[in-house]
Amino acid sequence: MYFLAKFVRAMLLKLPLWMILVFGKAIGLFMYLSAKKQRVAFKNIKSAFPTKNRKEVLLILRRSFDGFGLAILEGLIYPRIHKNIEVRGDENIGLDGGIFVGIHSGNWEVAISAFAHRHKLAVFVQEQKHKTLDKFLNEMRQEGKIKICFSLKELIKRIKQNYFIGVVIDHGVRDDAVIVDFFSHQVPTPKGAVYLAKKFNKKLYPTFCYRKGNFSHLLEIGKPIDPKGQDDKDVLRSLNEAYEDYITKNPWEYFWYYKRFKRKINRDVLILSDGRTGHFKQSRALLALLSERGYVIKSEMIEMRYKSKLVRVIANIFAFFAGHNCLWCGWVLPFLIDKNTWKRLNKIYADIVISTGSYVAPVNKLFSSYIGAKSAVILRSNIPLGRFDLAIVPEHDRIQTDKAIIIKGALFDSSSLDERRKKCKDFFNLSGKNKISLFIGGPLTDRREFMHNLKLFIPKLKEFVAQNDQGLLVSTSRRTPQEAESYLESELRDFKNTEALVVANKRNYDFVFEGFCVLADIIFVSNESISMVSEVVSMQKSCVCVSLETEDDKRKVFLESIESEVGFFNPPYKGIELIKPKASSIFTKNKKSVKKAIGKLL
Repeated sequence: MYFLAKFVRAMLLKLPLWMILVFGKAIGLFMYLSAKKQRVAFKNIKSAFPTKNRKEVLLILRRSFDGFGLAILEGLIYPRIHKNIEVRGDENIGLDGGIFVGIHSGNWEVAISAFAHRHKLAVFVQEQKHKTLDKFLNEMRQEGKIKICFSLKELIKRIKQNYFIGVVIDHGVRDDAVIVDFFSHQVPTPKGAVYLAKKFNKKLYPTFCYRKGNFSHLLEIGKPIDPKGQDDKDVLRSLNEAYEDYITKNPWEYFWYYKRFKRKINRDVLILSDGRTGHFKQSRALLALLSERGYVIKSEMIEMRYKSKLVRVIANIFAFFAGHNCLWCGWVLPFLIDKNTWKRLNKIYADIVISTGSYVAPVNKLFSSYIGAKSAVILRSNIPLGRFDLAIVPEHDRIQTDKAIIIKGALFDSSSLDERRKKCKDFFNLSGKNKISLFIGGPLTDRREFMHNLKLFIPKLKEFVAQNDQGLLVSTSRRTPQEAESYLESELRDFKNTEALVVANKRNYDFVFEGFCVLADIIFVSNESISMVSEVVSMQKSCVCVSLETEDDKRKVFLESIESEVGFFNPPYKGIELIKPKASSIFTKNKKSVKKAIGKLL
């Protein structure tokens, strides 16, 4: 390898520059077409510049790889181009050396060689895997008048001799690295440069390397930073801010395929919503579980709208064929979703995309694949669940697969329960009595049966509540028919034990459901509402399913799946006094199963 590298260099030193330029561009194109490198670089650019569209990101990506391909060859022909390298900012440096700080941008190797021709410069190098190639690279560095240090002891010796020490701060992260913001991401940043500057009373010199043209560069030395008396994190933040500004102005100069953001401790999460409150609650519940892993979570929600019903079907087809990472998904999405939705979506970066329900599942798959994010889907999807990174499906969906986490009922976020309880208690000025809550949905098919059974059940409930002198909290839903609302108001509005009656179609409050549940000892729920029953049992409350109508197959399967966790009350509703509270353990079991599975998302 050593002699091959020497031979290649000898040939390049004799070839015309235009030919070397062609070879450099070819290397850049080869790297650009590498799926792995392209994937990593695209994701990093999008994470730094989320508002840039696909075309802008790809342009930066192509120019970055072109520059890197040429930089490889420029390092081999340095003697031919060193006169084309301008160093600006000499007036900023002192005579006692310092720490020469850089990042992986521009042609770093050529730039520091130009600097070393003017000032004493030493770099600490670690032995590479290919020893012969390592020998060749170090010989070239020494030819460029750079002093090579193979040990920390030797490096310290050069510092004391007033050498400038070349250090990069965006690579080679150790366990003791400091977490510092970089393009709004909290990334580990090596603190070796700051440590050396403080220990040996040196200043830090941020440097920037630009490509002025083919085989022409500018090395700019920034104003010195004195770290004395400053916290390491503050100094590193100042350096990162300087490099953010530099990269923002010259994004194509940075080597984006370095996994700078891979070790960040924050996660950007996007929730795709179909507008259904119950579905959004489940997505939010998964978000809460992600937050418990110790990461800093920043989330955003976008409601999805397709251009038409036909397009929604087509979206499933595209999503079926989408790989884990596919840039063409970014080309397809604008043709599937409406203009305003895409406008918002195209300005977002996410590490994880969450959705609940089959309606938004294809957009989840396409968008997460486009930006290289992890995808998490809740409930049954029209796309094979194995296409997602995490799938969470309730047992009553009757899906036989090992590609999903099977839970009972629904996911639930318990983080805001105390707040909702307090709001509810204060708003309705509730008493200190023990409470019974009732949630009424609406008929599925037989309205007459629903009303008949409701009129049988309510008198029994009133009698039970009165005998035990309990407070009654009642809420209807958007599906409750006006006939049922009128009946409930006539029976319960002036009932002495009624402390709150909420008719959702007239006026609803976002704290009512959770508030009524937390405050009650027993919660009666009309059993046609899978979502309400699921949420009640997930709150580890005593739930009684009141049958007001003959269940269909879907609800029968659901109720059978949770029969050990709830009570049942059927017509003619005898023996209400025999009902015993039965706290559910579903929440604990579901949480344990899901938390075990979400590790791979983070």
